[in-house]
Amino acid sequence: MEQRERGLDGAGAKRRAALGALAKRRRAPGLIAYRGREAVGWVSVGPRLDYHRVARSKATPPVDEQPVWVIPCITIRTEARGQGVATALIRAAVAYAAERGAPAVEAYPRADGKRVHDEWAFYGTEALFKKAGFKKVRGTLPVPKGWTPRVTMRAAGTMPRT
Repeated sequence: MEQRERGLDGAGAKRRAALGALAKRRRAPGLIAYRGREAVGWVSVGPRLDYHRVARSKATPPVDEQPVWVIPCITIRTEARGQGVATALIRAAVAYAAERGAPAVEAYPRADGKRVHDEWAFYGTEALFKKAGFKKVRGTLPVPKGWTPRVTMRAAGTMPRT
């Protein structure tokens, strides 16, 4: 078996080390949804600057100067989908961020509602975040071919100041 298949390549090791560092912080890097004793969902949440790829992405540049928290990904086990788990997790992430002083929580879901393979569904959809109380604060930006067009959304009540 190749190193890449076992997840031992350099990039995989760096990602595991970065996640390990996040997990050791007082502030959790995300929240887990349980049904009984079984984990059925995960949402990643934290300050935008903690997520270097988000902070530097041309697809998700800052809207304003607020030190927002972000939800870069969410995943729900197949058997728990369509039961409100994702919406509940997103709302819990917003509450978690607010309790820790976040002035706003942003997400960057796919701009279209097309069905995609589960491996690429972790951005969430505009409809999902709208259902969880987010509002669109920026439409799609021009992105290179092959990139996923995304919108920028913020939790209701944390809109940019004009």
